[in-house]
Amino acid sequence: MAITRKKTLASVEIMVESNTINVKWLNNIIEDGEVLSSIPHRCCYSIEQKEQFLTEVENGQQYVTAVGW
Repeated sequence: MAITRKKTLASVEIMVESNTINVKWLNNIIEDGEVLSSIPHRCCYSIEQKEQFLTEVENGQQYVTAVGW
């Protein structure tokens, strides 16, 4: 019986009007391959947070390109 934690990228949404990117992760508690608990975590990034976004979001460059940062 192994319990692990895993942070999974759930969604990335480009907000054209505000020139921001909204990201949602799921913080999962997993036991023997079954998700026991899933807690959402969200963050909204602006152009000033571009480097933080690229550090935190895997393959983030494609979103940065799409939003025009």
